[in-house]
Amino acid sequence: MSLELKPRPEKKGRTIVFVTFESEFAPLGGLAAVMRALPREMAGTGSEDCILIAPFFREITRCKESLYKRIQRTGLSPKVRFGGRTYDVEIWLHTDDSGFQSFLIYSPDFFQAPCDCSDPSNPRSPCNPYFNPSKPEGLLDDALFFCAAVPEVLTAIGRIRNLVLNLQDWQTANVVFTIREKNEIVSAACVLTLHNPYDAPIDDSDFRKISGESTWGATVLTRALPYIEGPLNTVSEIFAKELTEETLHNAVYAPHLQDLFRTKRLLGINNGLFAKPDFPPSAIESAEEEDVQPLLDEKRRRRRELEQALLQKEIKGSWGRLDLSGFPGPIFFMFGRDDPRQKGYDVLAAAIRETEPGKAMYIFTPMPGDEGTDGLRFLRDLALRERPGEILVLPFRIESDLYKNLQQGSSFLVMPSFYEPFGGATEGYAVGTPVLARATGGLIQQVAPFTCASLSRAARELAVAFHGRSAPATGFLFREPWMPAGETSADWRSILSCEYRDQMPDGDRLKSRMNIRLFSSMAREAAWTLQDATKLYTEQQQAYGKMMFNGFKMLEAFSWDYTVREYQRVYDQVCNTF
Repeated sequence: MSLELKPRPEKKGRTIVFVTFESEFAPLGGLAAVMRALPREMAGTGSEDCILIAPFFREITRCKESLYKRIQRTGLSPKVRFGGRTYDVEIWLHTDDSGFQSFLIYSPDFFQAPCDCSDPSNPRSPCNPYFNPSKPEGLLDDALFFCAAVPEVLTAIGRIRNLVLNLQDWQTANVVFTIREKNEIVSAACVLTLHNPYDAPIDDSDFRKISGESTWGATVLTRALPYIEGPLNTVSEIFAKELTEETLHNAVYAPHLQDLFRTKRLLGINNGLFAKPDFPPSAIESAEEEDVQPLLDEKRRRRRELEQALLQKEIKGSWGRLDLSGFPGPIFFMFGRDDPRQKGYDVLAAAIRETEPGKAMYIFTPMPGDEGTDGLRFLRDLALRERPGEILVLPFRIESDLYKNLQQGSSFLVMPSFYEPFGGATEGYAVGTPVLARATGGLIQQVAPFTCASLSRAARELAVAFHGRSAPATGFLFREPWMPAGETSADWRSILSCEYRDQMPDGDRLKSRMNIRLFSSMAREAAWTLQDATKLYTEQQQAYGKMMFNGFKMLEAFSWDYTVREYQRVYDQVCNTF
């Protein structure tokens, strides 16, 4: 066995293999959405042969009935050598209506994260492919075993030459080693896409579970990146810069990767759209002629639908209650999984505390993470004790119809993320909902800010660098003032340490972070921005309508066609093109 390069694949007749730990079959965040869209879009061009390989988290996938019933056994059961033992795996296959094939690797010894279909927020069965409560330290072994299995699966399905493997995140990065050691693989190259700044520690004993060769490095990526071919890819232009320029990344999350990032060259390839425009074409056409009233009329209709949806039934397990009837102010909506090290639910909660009561209403739909609902007690207190009648919290996976009503009927989506590789602002624009966001990552690219008193110098500088000074506003951006790098890194470490967990279930995330200068500055800037957004909505409806229209126009800047072409250029760099 050897870690020598395989012969380069030929461009003509190549197969693009998307290798991902997270997929639509076991989703958690943005990676699953990308892996549902990009491989199919690329295959749909007709110019590339594409497949996907992922672990089969059976307990999670069975909750997705329409997907689960289409997954079939292939009858192929290759053997995988791992940690000095030999394991049998089963290869399952999902074929969608377009003919796209996803190969899923099942093992009774790995990929056993539990899932309670009726209550995915249950911390004992959280439907999270990255976390198994019965094996809390098992992620590295799951990831390593998957990397060991990928070459065996490719050999079993007869894909052994002209392979370009597009690996996703650290969990799949070790395929760069296992593919080189598989003699049956004739020609192959590996490229890597990072959807976040995360890495994982690994020592020689763990690495020897998949390889007898020697490599250097204390983490998965420090070992793997030198062997990755082509540039290192990320999911937005701004995030590619931030990985080396932002203190959060270069001093906290990934200081150990900075030299490798510079050596490999980071390339930001923007994602396409995850939602299609859903608004009457006639209203958009009227806005093209400077008449935004039809947009506003449709938005009011959708708000009434949201009002009815909230009145029709009491939502079991919710915190707080809203009565939207006759309320003239805006509705701010924040959604997504609760990741206390990224999403910023506590930032918005702290900001609301600093706003004048009675001017706006707020709806939160956090999917509880590792902390369960105990970690969201600050939202429960906000809804039930501090601002009753203004806050509604739905701390569970909500029905798709209600989610649609919330996105369409709310006045603004709020995204106060600590970092955001790409972000979901375009999901709001597609349904006519402007966005209020912290200026970070892909959100800077997606949100052209409204010029107002709350637009800080820091937010303005970041936005102007990308959009210029006269871009039509699609929402609001906030950003805390610049701080010295040393103080910033210390504050980030304090935030990310999540020290309140030591007092769980009584620990309070928000209370523990309010004394951190960086966090309190974020909250203060967010509060001022909420106030300006509220003022725009209540006093300048025509300007709000123009903001809606500008959001529709912003959608034109993001296309899967572009994304596919850029990735194909990366693949060309690692192939023989003659």
